[in-house]
Amino acid sequence: MAGILKVDQIQNTAGVNIMDLQNDEIRVWNGSGYSSMATPGALISINTFTSQNGTWNSKSTSGGSGTWTKPSGCGHVLVYVTGGGGGARVNDNSYRGAGGGGGATAIKYIDVSSVNSVNYTYGGGGGYARNGGRGGTGGTSSFGNYCTASGGQGGQTDNPYQGGPGGSASGGDINLPGGGGEMAHGADREGGAGSSFWHKPGGSHHYANNQEEITHGQWGSGGGYGYYSQNGFAHNNCYGGAGCVIVYNYT
Repeated sequence: MAGILKVDQIQNTAGVNIMDLQNDEIRVWNGSGYSSMATPGALISINTFTSQNGTWNSKSTSGGSGTWTKPSGCGHVLVYVTGGGGGARVNDNSYRGAGGGGGATAIKYIDVSSVNSVNYTYGGGGGYARNGGRGGTGGTSSFGNYCTASGGQGGQTDNPYQGGPGGSASGGDINLPGGGGEMAHGADREGGAGSSFWHKPGGSHHYANNQEEITHGQWGSGGGYGYYSQNGFAHNNCYGGAGCVIVYNYT
């Protein structure tokens, strides 16, 4: 027959409390005092801050900012912060181009028991450059002063002749750089952009009009360079994708 044992203290044979429950916290006696014993928390909710959406042809480059407000009962959060993707460099009369770098990602577990709110920023995607210069750098994303992830740089087919380097992250328990973009050195060669933690890079080629979305970065990935950029469907969509801040709220 199953039963339920309800206690708020456990004692040893000498009558000393070796474990107790106080204010919903389990404490363990260490010989001279009590120390807290970590207990797993339950997921309360998830906050997603970005201008991106879940469609395959989402082409948002907009950054943004706001304030995360702690939900009732929340004691810890797991935060993912991803910078914006870099834009591509495209050239007319040539298939040569250079993809943008992916935004970096910082991942951090934070005790928010004494915090009520935190300001956040998600970086925008970098724009493309056509026939000169470097593609735009993606914006930096952050969660307060806890962690930061910079955006990927734009591609460049002039000196120093490179795909955009990926962004860098800091402050996280895990800091992941963004993927680097590629550059094509010949008219008949193609390459792509740099990936982010969340999404593949923008492609280097579109097949027909209205298929241009595949060159656009998403969720912090870099913009791919449009194959044969005199076609506006190609070069007008070689932007990096906007970054994001995602917060998992736990008890």
